[in-house]
Amino acid sequence: MASAEVNTGNQSQPLFWNHLGNWIRIIPRSVVLSMIGPSLLLLIGYFGWRFYGAKSYDAAFYGLRKENLILTQPPVWLKDSIVEQVFHASGLENLSLLDSQTPAVLARTIDQHPAVRKTHRVQPVSGGQIFVSVEYRTPVAMVHCELNDEIRQTLKLRKIDLNTSGDDLFVPIDKDGVLLPESNFSQSDVLNYLWIYADELKFDPDWKHGNKFTDPRIIEAARLCNLLAPYRSQVKAERVVVVQAKEVGKSRYWLAIETASPGPVIVWGEPPELPQMEGAIDPVSQSKMSKLLDAASDRNQWSKGKIDLTK
Repeated sequence: MASAEVNTGNQSQPLFWNHLGNWIRIIPRSVVLSMIGPSLLLLIGYFGWRFYGAKSYDAAFYGLRKENLILTQPPVWLKDSIVEQVFHASGLENLSLLDSQTPAVLARTIDQHPAVRKTHRVQPVSGGQIFVSVEYRTPVAMVHCELNDEIRQTLKLRKIDLNTSGDDLFVPIDKDGVLLPESNFSQSDVLNYLWIYADELKFDPDWKHGNKFTDPRIIEAARLCNLLAPYRSQVKAERVVVVQAKEVGKSRYWLAIETASPGPVIVWGEPPELPQMEGAIDPVSQSKMSKLLDAASDRNQWSKGKIDLTK
């Protein structure tokens, strides 16, 4: 029985690879090292610059610095430095002046500060500085809140110091009912604003600065305080009180204005309507304000114990 043999044969390499291998073998090692060394240094230099050097150079010469960040002149009530508070906390030092996204990031970051109502414009100016046009919030009232032992214990555990004594606490809000940072106000500053009183309103340690009150009574009382603010000295207004309504079929509550003694209590009635546009005043509120100003200038009317603006 015959067997078949398979002739594997020697598989010779292509001629090109033979010549290449021989050529490499005859090159002196010193020459090879002189070629590989600079190539490696070139690659290391390129990737080092690409991933580290360029960023360091960019940060050193074109990085955003807080001393180059200029905001609109802050109001008298704002004692905190917005730039100091947001710069490192928000990582603004990592922004580059060469990045086209820097103005947008900067505007969004400053917008989140509780003292800022809106950022209108971010504009580079000479000397590598950036000017940010800011609309600040304006405090219009102090909201009276109750403190109890449970709340005090929570504040103590969280190491929150509200700089208050007794069972009364006043927190500042703007015309939109947004809670402002208490650190900008001393106890003596409380007297400079209208006070808002609502039944059983207790301070909540979870309230966040820059957020609106969730209680609609406070929102609507703040709207009235904003209307009264320009005329406060004229009408001697001191407090806006939320009164629970007892009449069936009417609003759940109405507002009253307490004036300096021996002035009258002003019955405002239902809260003012939300204006359709910025700075507008609804016709009903406009009519009530006219009646209030007339009464304040008439000694006979002002001598009464109560003035009802709803009639």
